[in-house]
Amino acid sequence: MAQSDENLANLDLDGLRTEIDEIDQALQSLIIRRTKVVQAVGAYKDRVIAAGGKVKVPYRPAREARIMRTLVDRHDGAFPKTALIQIWREMIAAGTRLEAPYTVALCRNADGIDCWELARLNFGCLNEIVEFDTPREAFHALEEGRAAVGVFPKPEVGETQPWWTLLSDDSPVRIVSKLPFGGRPVGRGEQTEGFVLAPIELEESGDDRTLFIVSLPNEISMDTARKKIANGIDGSAILGFSANETGDRRFVLVDVPGFFCNRAEAFQRALSEQGLAPEGLSVVGAYAVPIPEDALS
Repeated sequence: MAQSDENLANLDLDGLRTEIDEIDQALQSLIIRRTKVVQAVGAYKDRVIAAGGKVKVPYRPAREARIMRTLVDRHDGAFPKTALIQIWREMIAAGTRLEAPYTVALCRNADGIDCWELARLNFGCLNEIVEFDTPREAFHALEEGRAAVGVFPKPEVGETQPWWTLLSDDSPVRIVSKLPFGGRPVGRGEQTEGFVLAPIELEESGDDRTLFIVSLPNEISMDTARKKIANGIDGSAILGFSANETGDRRFVLVDVPGFFCNRAEAFQRALSEQGLAPEGLSVVGAYAVPIPEDALS
């Protein structure tokens, strides 16, 4: 029988270990019960599909973000919040794999940096991670269904052949999450950041940012673009700045606060009012704002 906090001080080592064993059994029973509910969800989706309906894919980063934020908000005690998040990450990943096993695509940037540690932390120990030689190959694996999600390194301003220029209105692949979301890996990969790409619908988490790519005339400098975009859209940040192979246009990856996935025309109008005269603008993703480090301490 579980002891009250006051009684724990009266137990000897054997008694405390017995208490831990009982708690472990209770936790495992709840995990077994949770798994049965997950399987029931999968069976329900199968019935919907058999009846000709459509269901959301198992990976839902906005819902996961809400779960993680709730865990952190209600947590108490000495157990680390980052470890708590990782326990749930593994349970969610294992449960999702019961519905539909999926492969994680991985690639390196021009400097040889990848996000292997972030991918493993976020998608659990069971899902397969496949490394591709180039971002383009990883991106095509997502488009063709050979991978369900992809983890790409955070863009660097001015890098050659950036992966984000592959995103377009013609592709179902979108940026859907930013990593790390709730705690960094320790040691190798500790300073790495990345984005998750997937061909899924975008959902609000309650605290989000939206990403769009704007095409500008080639004569506009990065400094000019940065100033005018900042003046036109409050809280915006430029994550990427590149020229295409022919050099006649500038492509800029812009990150803005809020969930505005149907606001392409409004963004384009705001930039036009700043004199940028964008030749095109596409919303290419949205992500839940990661839990800040001070909330995890």
